Amino acid sequence: MHRSAFARFVALAIPFVVVVACSAARGTDADARFAAVRSSLVAMGLAPIGDVHRGALASGAEARVPIALESECVTIVAVGGEGARDVDVQLLDPTGRAVAHDATHEPQATVRACVETRGTYTIVVRMAAGSGSFVASAWSGGGATLVADASTPDAASTGTCDAPFPLTAGTLSGDTSRGASAHGGSCGRGDSKEIVYVYRATSRTHLRVAMVPLAQLDTVLYIRRAKCADQGAEIACNDDSPAGGSALDVYVEPGTYYVFADALGKSEGAYRLNVEIAEVPPIAEICRGARPLSIGATVAGSTVGAFDNATSTCGDGAPGLDVPYRLDLATRSRVRIVERSDDVRPVVHLRRVCAEEISEVACADRGLSTEEASFTGVLEAGAYTVIADAQSREAAGRFTLRVDAAPENGSGVPGDSCADPMPLSPPDKPQGDTFQARDDVSGSCGGAGAPDVVYRVDLARRTRFSAHFEAEEGRHVLVLSRACGDRSTEVTCAARIDEALPAGVYFLAVDGATPSSFGRFALEVRARDVGAQEGACKNPPLLLPGKPVSGSTTGAGDKFTTGCGGREDLPGAPDRVYKIVLAQRARVQIALATPTYDGVLSLRRACVDVGSAARGNEMRCNNDAGDTHHSRIDMTLEAGTFYVVVDGHGQGEEGPFTLEYKTVP
Repeated sequence: MHRSAFARFVALAIPFVVVVACSAARGTDADARFAAVRSSLVAMGLAPIGDVHRGALASGAEARVPIALESECVTIVAVGGEGARDVDVQLLDPTGRAVAHDATHEPQATVRACVETRGTYTIVVRMAAGSGSFVASAWSGGGATLVADASTPDAASTGTCDAPFPLTAGTLSGDTSRGASAHGGSCGRGDSKEIVYVYRATSRTHLRVAMVPLAQLDTVLYIRRAKCADQGAEIACNDDSPAGGSALDVYVEPGTYYVFADALGKSEGAYRLNVEIAEVPPIAEICRGARPLSIGATVAGSTVGAFDNATSTCGDGAPGLDVPYRLDLATRSRVRIVERSDDVRPVVHLRRVCAEEISEVACADRGLSTEEASFTGVLEAGAYTVIADAQSREAAGRFTLRVDAAPENGSGVPGDSCADPMPLSPPDKPQGDTFQARDDVSGSCGGAGAPDVVYRVDLARRTRFSAHFEAEEGRHVLVLSRACGDRSTEVTCAARIDEALPAGVYFLAVDGATPSSFGRFALEVRARDVGAQEGACKNPPLLLPGKPVSGSTTGAGDKFTTGCGGREDLPGAPDRVYKIVLAQRARVQIALATPTYDGVLSLRRACVDVGSAARGNEMRCNNDAGDTHHSRIDMTLEAGTFYVVVDGHGQGEEGPFTLEYKTVP
């Protein structure tokens, strides 16, 4: 019998032997069933690895058995006793990644894999349905049964689209020099020859194919669906895997697929394909095993060994591996769900019906930090599915999931009302949470019916006051007023505020943008004394057209905030201010040279920051005109008085400068 033909025979024979043996032994215990299977495996030339492992499992429980493996082909068999209706078995590599997985629905399971790295692997036996005893064992040998060799093909196979080699789980070896040069992948084309494989999926399948060069070969792998010779049928292509060579990692629906082992340029030679094929359990089956979530508790989980069963409306569709959980709400409530992971970029989404994508209620891919995805909102009483997912394709790792609930109208928190505002002394970076707050105030830009917390700000002198959210769960607004809760004294209402304020007492409310907007937030508040600015603006030097002036910003003090002068959340550089007076409309050119530092040039319509105009005083700002030592402004101005600020791009940027302005006809 030809080698690859024998491989296909054994691939069918092992599951058949297990099923027949178990059917014949139905009504006996797991050991009796396993005895018949063992005889068949020995007859096929396989040898046991280590001890036979026995145990008992409740429904949904699993057992993990470590096993030392060399670089070899192995067969793992698990047989259930009376009461076992569905036994699953999985082989994990030393890193915890699934190497092979059985997803049939029988009281026995078989997986085969060829491992390349010696080490301690893990056999996972899971009682998917039923309960009772089990016996599991590992067997070596049968390498010929798991390795098909493209260099010695069947008479009917040539490795072309007309007669492709079958793609089977395990290790396949071949040589592109024995193929034909007829195709190319979208990620790399050349004149090299390629070998074509065919895989016929009868159910949704997770397919991993790694092409490892055994010669001077710049590999390319690509896969097409249904139409082998049609480049437009390509569904994935890879010419560079992080592990070396090329790799494909795809989920395929039932159908026929063609995998091309190719190379760039004119390179050709021997290679090895490492193929993993795992039937993906139906999502309905995955949903039946969803663990319950408890309000106020944090659960730890992992998507390692899971599948990409669920897509979402955020997080680029959440193409990572995912795990569902069940959430039951007794009453209509405020709800917060936070997925946190240091391994993946998390995505958390909610469905009314676990297996139905169309039933999605909410989706979140952001949180208070990059390690979190947070959903906050009001949910009706009932059953939900919470899915822990990831933004990157095939991303897997550990995560935690936490659900909190609160009454729809809140239960109260510190700083919840005008009667107990929290003190705020800028500069400050307070963190707060409106999740359990009540609704006490609102502003002209929103907040009616939404939970809020209130801060008190005492300003001893005229100040430029600014505040913005660095991070937030629900969407919030800031309401700044002279008297808390009195809309008539509102100074401003926005998600970001920047105001020049007289000395006095003010109240800053962090409010939900809508009644269902709430959650944690991180706020940055800054205050700049404008007294020095007022002093500088009393009598600034006058610039005359065509007459350069020289000066230095060293020791001048940081009085102005420029739009291009660096990050607003960091200390600024010292600055100087000058005045321009235009008798009539003119085109004005202003040039700044700062030979020893990175200078900034700003043009303002008013010198002193006053009220909301603090944000709109600046007309133009330029940091670099050709290089970091020159800045330039060129614009047409109406008649009037204008102010020019010479600044530095961030703290420490100060020194001598030359400033010149002229009018252009």
